[in-house]
Amino acid sequence: MNTVLVQEAQRYNTLIDCIIKDLESFIDANRGRIVMDEELELHGIKMMNNEVPPRWTEEKGCGFLSIKPLSNWLQDLIMRMEFMRKWEDHGTPYCFWLSGFFFPQAFMTGIKQNFARKYKIPIDIVDFDFELKNDKMSSTEITEKAPDGC
Repeated sequence: MNTVLVQEAQRYNTLIDCIIKDLESFIDANRGRIVMDEELELHGIKMMNNEVPPRWTEEKGCGFLSIKPLSNWLQDLIMRMEFMRKWEDHGTPYCFWLSGFFFPQAFMTGIKQNFARKYKIPIDIVDFDFELKNDKMSSTEITEKAPDGC
């Protein structure tokens, strides 16, 4: 699971670096320090229209998959980063925000690997089973880790 955390953190760091670079370039172009090219102009138009600039999306750049407007996308980014920071600072959480991952498949594979190692069985025969909990229960009400899986 540490590998999953490190890979996710790297993806978020890449996204944050991309955002900072783009915003700094956009500010410089608005101040006349650099030439406002088509890409920077598109960034400005997208931001003014509350849309995520193309380089910040999963489809065209370094971001995560989302159809949210920019304001909600930024709030989502902050919550995702807080989740990752809590995981890093306080250890493996009791429950996980699956859609908060850039690459949920890596997380699911990590869960299978941990289970296979624990029981000394081939990962190829490990499959998932889901247990539905009370739908009114929040993630903060979960006070212990699952004995197996997550």
